[in-house]
Amino acid sequence: MEGTDSSADLIDQVRQAIDAKTPVRIVGGDSKAVLGESCSDENAVDLNTLKHSGIISYDATELVVTVRAGTRLSELNKALNDAGQMMPFEPPEQAGATIGGVLACGLSGPRRPFSGSARDYVLGTRIINGQAQDLSFGGEVMKNVAGYDVSRVQVGAWGTLGVLLDVSMKVLPVPEMDLTLRQQTKQHDLSAFSSIMRQPVPLSGAMLIDDSRYLRLSGSEAAVRAAAASLGGDTLDGNAIWNEVRDHTHSFYTNAYAACANGNKTLWRISVADCQPPLELNGDWLYEWAGGQRWLLTELPAHTVFSVVDAAQGHATRYSASNAKEPSFQPIEGGLQKLQSRLRDSFDPLRLFNRGRYHPELDVPSSPAVTGA
Repeated sequence: MEGTDSSADLIDQVRQAIDAKTPVRIVGGDSKAVLGESCSDENAVDLNTLKHSGIISYDATELVVTVRAGTRLSELNKALNDAGQMMPFEPPEQAGATIGGVLACGLSGPRRPFSGSARDYVLGTRIINGQAQDLSFGGEVMKNVAGYDVSRVQVGAWGTLGVLLDVSMKVLPVPEMDLTLRQQTKQHDLSAFSSIMRQPVPLSGAMLIDDSRYLRLSGSEAAVRAAAASLGGDTLDGNAIWNEVRDHTHSFYTNAYAACANGNKTLWRISVADCQPPLELNGDWLYEWAGGQRWLLTELPAHTVFSVVDAAQGHATRYSASNAKEPSFQPIEGGLQKLQSRLRDSFDPLRLFNRGRYHPELDVPSSPAVTGA
């Protein structure tokens, strides 16, 4: 397969950073630069993974692909599509996005509630830890694991647990047919999703935009057409609207990002149980994942958003550059904070990787002995 293995150079760069005790800012396609906090140390050096790219192996018959982290998502999607396959978690494909960045941020698209998350399809990873060690976890098969599944712990860690080098993932065949239904409803009417989700229909997407409910059906043509007849609604061709929402090119997002850049508004991604009623937060809303993922454009301060979302037993993440220097992530505390801090101790005791980018409160080692202090 085409591509370049730059792992030796990346390991050497990490080793130099450890010797100089210099923080490292992990960079790929830089398509997610506005997400999360800014790396807090001005002396941080960039470690770019783009040259470490290419598909290492792809066994279409076994539905497994192994790829280097710097590989463009567009390149990987093309290779899979040419074989009639796909990544079931349907990751967003923003300009310049790499598979390493997608997994580091734990991003999944509209199929997530129906097919599983990014984490569910990771079989194995190869990383550089905070001691410049080249480590491999998992493999290329699904199996039960006692204790932490270290490969999947890397997903959504924002690069704070190591530099992702290679990843093996499970892929699936593209459905025989996709069909989208649009049903007229009321704004914020989430109640119908519960009954729809309980029906034996091949759903692969469910969202509410303004007063329109969108349902995507995927599977055999016979099953899709039967379900469409049962559910009713206007039929839309193709996956255009799902791709627009997935990649944030839909007008809701383009208008939201413009409002964030020109004013005091913030775009939030809110995760709650899909059965939660609409939250008492003023702003513009788009509901994905049958109500389980919600996008809010608002002028409300972060502490207000966090408070309401916490009361709903969910969490919120800022999804636009912060003009007010407010936190990007729902604060964590107690046992969860201790657990995540201990994980960071194990992988990156010096806190060199992406310092300040993800939950800055975890940048302090849980024990001075970890750093040799």
